Amino acid sequence: MRLIAHRGASGHAPENTMAAFRLALEMGASAIELDVHQTRDGELAVMHDWDLKRTGRNLPKGHPGRRWTRLGRSRVGDMTFKELSAADVGSWFGPAFRGERIPRLADVLALVAGKAELHVELKKGSGLYPCIEARVVELLRRSNALKWVVVSSFDHEALRNARLLEPRLRLGYLLGLTTMRRALRETAELRAESLNISLRQATPKRVSLARAQGLRVLVYTVDRPADALRLEGLGVYGVYSNHPELPLKAENR
Repeated sequence: MRLIAHRGASGHAPENTMAAFRLALEMGASAIELDVHQTRDGELAVMHDWDLKRTGRNLPKGHPGRRWTRLGRSRVGDMTFKELSAADVGSWFGPAFRGERIPRLADVLALVAGKAELHVELKKGSGLYPCIEARVVELLRRSNALKWVVVSSFDHEALRNARLLEPRLRLGYLLGLTTMRRALRETAELRAESLNISLRQATPKRVSLARAQGLRVLVYTVDRPADALRLEGLGVYGVYSNHPELPLKAENR
């Protein structure tokens, strides 16, 4: 069973930072997961949350990340990459990581460079972030990364857009609230390679249905060896974990 370092080695370093990705590689992770938003000026920023409230520290006075709108704090898509990268996203985790910045997807691709499989979750598609699918596809082409990157999303329209742009693209389908009947139909239409589900959703029936259609089943977020062992018994292909050192019986590389 494959272990995918969730947001990098996020149990040991601040999630979605270069420190977390470097550590995941050093720990021997054969696959790494990250999240991507698009900034106001069209940069692909590696970050999970929609704003800086949880992970952003030491924002300069007047920084847009401090502002509040009727929806809450200013969102990633409202800021330029320069504004977003002014945030210290390491200090919240520990003083040793003070000064860590939000990376671009291009930075992470250059670091990983095929040394591990990279799972890129688009937090939203063109409905919110204009042309994000085209930007991601073009970046993967320029980086010669199509073979070792898997693009996933809960926004299934984003997956459709991405597939139309690049027939060779590897896709993962995040289930969310979608029914299994619909998911099985859409994964076939998209030619997705995996069905990605939560630990709670990982029932024997769901796993069996997905595997019967030839899908790899990936489960998030698994940090207990007992859960990993149970999932391996169900035939799950891989798990997303904050701890790349999580002991597994075997790994499908």
